[in-house]
Amino acid sequence: MPRTYIPKKSFFQPTRIHKIAKDLIEDCREDRARALETFKYFKELIGLDATDDKSKAEMIHALGLTQDANDKIVKILEMMIKMTQSEQKSHPSSSNENTSFEDFRKIRK
Repeated sequence: MPRTYIPKKSFFQPTRIHKIAKDLIEDCREDRARALETFKYFKELIGLDATDDKSKAEMIHALGLTQDANDKIVKILEMMIKMTQSEQKSHPSSSNENTSFEDFRKIRK
């Protein structure tokens, strides 16, 4: 009979969460690369037959998948920033500067 895994340390330690986020980001990058390959494949098919509506629909769907992969990476990074900010609030340091993606969006505009 298999034994139940009991971690020696808290499962939600920052180093473990960072590793999980890193793995998720790598998976999203792979998903994006595959979706771009699919997009290129259907683009070639449309180049051969411009009236192929099924290929056009699949090409649009593949573009949506690439954007979804980027959105997931941004959400993961936002969560990591929030986690870091909450850690800084619980362990105050000399630096009070907190940066978020909203700050970056304001700067970009």
